[in-house]
Order: sequence, then C-alpha cells, then structure tokens
Amino acid sequence: MIRFGRGELEGLGSAFPFPAGRAFLLSSPAVLGFHGERIRAALSGRAAVEIVFEDGETAKTLETLRGVLDAALAAGIRRDDFVVAAGGGTVTDLAGFAAAILLRGIAWYALPTTLLGMADAAIGGKTAVDHPAGKNMVGAFHPPAGVLIDPDLLSTLPPRRFREGVVEIFKTLLVGSGEAARRMAGRLEGIAGSGDADEYLEEAIRVKSAVVERDPRERGERRALNFGHTLGHAIEAAGGFSRWSHGEAVAIGAAAALRLSASLCGFSPPAAGAIARELVAFAGGGPALPAWSGEIEGFLSRDKKNTAAGAVAILLAGWGQPVAREVTPAQWKEALESLRDA
Repeated sequence: MIRFGRGELEGLGSAFPFPAGRAFLLSSPAVLGFHGERIRAALSGRAAVEIVFEDGETAKTLETLRGVLDAALAAGIRRDDFVVAAGGGTVTDLAGFAAAILLRGIAWYALPTTLLGMADAAIGGKTAVDHPAGKNMVGAFHPPAGVLIDPDLLSTLPPRRFREGVVEIFKTLLVGSGEAARRMAGRLEGIAGSGDADEYLEEAIRVKSAVVERDPRERGERRALNFGHTLGHAIEAAGGFSRWSHGEAVAIGAAAALRLSASLCGFSPPAAGAIARELVAFAGGGPALPAWSGEIEGFLSRDKKNTAAGAVAILLAGWGQPVAREVTPAQWKEALESLRDA
C-alpha cells in the first residue's frame, strides 16, 4: 500500500493497519533532527523504541546492521512489533533488511525522506547492505507493508541529494513510460533547480509499483529497472561509495548504456546522444567521469545480476522499450570512454 501526497505525514498513525505491538522507529540523527517531532506526533505515541544510525552509503554495512539487531533484541522486540524506517535509501534498505531477519521476519513501513528513496529504495522490498565485494550483495526481498511518501519532507534535502533522485526518476521513466521520459528529457537541470519533481515522481512511483507487483522477485520484467545500474554500481563501488553519489554513478552508467543502446539495439543515435550528454552534464560534466580501471571491471564481473549465462545488461530499443543484452567489459569500456568525446 502506497500513500502519496503533500501533508500525508500528519496522518501516518492511521495510514495503515499497523500490527498491535510497538513501533520501532529506525532513522538517522539528521532526519530525526529535522523531522523527529512530527514523525513521533504522527505515530500518536506508538514509537516506543528508537534506533538511530548514520545515513549514507558508507554506513550501509554488516556492522551497522549488527548494531541495529543488537538494539532491537535488547529492547525485547516481538513478532507483533513493527519497524518504521524514516530516512533515505540507506535507512530504508538497512531497516527493511533488519525487519526481514529479526524473528524470521516482522512487518515494516517505509517513510522515505529523500527523493531517491521516494522514487526507488522504499518501493519494492529489495533490502540489503553493502559488502566489500560490491553494492547490495547481502540482502533479502522483504516488501514493506506500507509506504508513505510526502514530498514536503524534501524541503530540508541538500541539492546534491535531490539531484540524484531526479536521475532515478528519469531512469524509471526511460524504461517504463516513454511519453513521460520525453517530457522530462532536457529538463533535468530545471527540475533540480525548482526543487519540485512531484509530477514525474508520481509517474515513476506508478511505473515501479506496477512492475514490482507483476514481478516481485525480479525474475524477468523487473530487471528493466536496473537500467544504468550495471556500470553505475561498479563506478560507485570503485569510488568507495564516496567519490560519486548513487545518482551521479547511475547517470554515468545510464549515459554509457544509451551509447550501447544506439549501437546495439536500434535506439535513435541523435536521441541517445542528446540524453547521454544531458546525463553526463547533470552528473558533473566530463571532468567528473571516471576512467576505466581494473577495479571497475572487477566490480562488473561480480555484479549480483550476473548469471551462469553471462553478464546481461538492460539497454533501450527506444523510449520505454527496455531490452536485455549481453555486454562485454570491452563494450562497457568503449561506451564509458566515448562519453568524454560527447
């Protein structure tokens, strides 16, 4: 169940049929500093236990997870208790994973406070932590029982964090809503500058939730949502999850995938080139592009979406027309390097 709209936070306590037990509010110091009083009030005093940990990709580790589990077990968590995850993608990913494995699974609810979390991380139940071998390598499918998305919570979001959410929205529309993607193309900077992505966010939520409903465990159609992520995750990991934000890495990965889409899948070269240039500029421009390295290639080889059949990536045959194609490291290298000449 997804609730979307400005002002929805105030009705959180009655938004979903919560279990009878206590609410375990899992969040970060920053989010609670900005929104804690409103969240506690919205839960109508049910937040009996608060567990706080740092947000950001570098905190999305087994060590942080262990601390959350220890705190929950020390508080005597029971099967009729539930988790409310308030924060960005790290918080929802890690809190959802904790809910998946505590007592073999308890209910959890997502309250994303970043645009990236609203567009992607909080929807679909892919919960995980990172591992030195790669991003999101340890996790579980454990869908939230409810997701409340209130764009008013974005008022305190730093511009760089808002921008990575814009990339994730655009990615979702490129694979799932060609008409909306066409409207958004050429407007990324304008949307980021306005701080208002509601129109496109709502459409991206609709696209992703429909895909997840049809393919909850990513056996087929849902893999299309990984567009831009194959190379993007490798770039992010090679940068120690700090050099490039998730959104910047995905923007670069999507730009490279568009180059391949034009050469391998029939996507219009002028359109693919224009979108790729916009994504590179939005990620910081040519100077921000990573150089191909053995480290990037190594993370690509360990991508969790690889199978015995080889390394398969999502490309585009056209607007809203994703296709799965095997892509070699040499092709990724060529596509990445071609972006410098754009």
